[in-house]
Amino acid sequence: MPSRIVERPRVLLFLLLTVVLGGLTVRAAVRGHAAVQVLLLASLTGYALTVLLFHRVPNVERLVAVPLGVVGVAAYGVGAPTDLPVLLVLLGVGGAVDLLWDPSGTVHGSQSD
Repeated sequence: MPSRIVERPRVLLFLLLTVVLGGLTVRAAVRGHAAVQVLLLASLTGYALTVLLFHRVPNVERLVAVPLGVVGVAAYGVGAPTDLPVLLVLLGVGGAVDLLWDPSGTVHGSQSD
């Protein structure tokens, strides 16, 4: 169980990310940016908010990052006028690899010894 000292900076980081990304989402919507860009920023805001609210759930950052990768691939396929899909794909792939790969060098669910 992580101590409160270690947990607090993580919560503060995701609180800051939620506020900043929420502001960027509102700004993009008000200024009339492409709908895909607003959707990408909203999905990042949702990611940060989910991690903030459910920070005690094990691996929540990794679990929520995987759908971000799917959103990034879809936005890249549509031809989003921004580089945000690349970031989302990297977050999704990183989250999936981190979920599957154990720090000891083994893969979860592997039958090898």
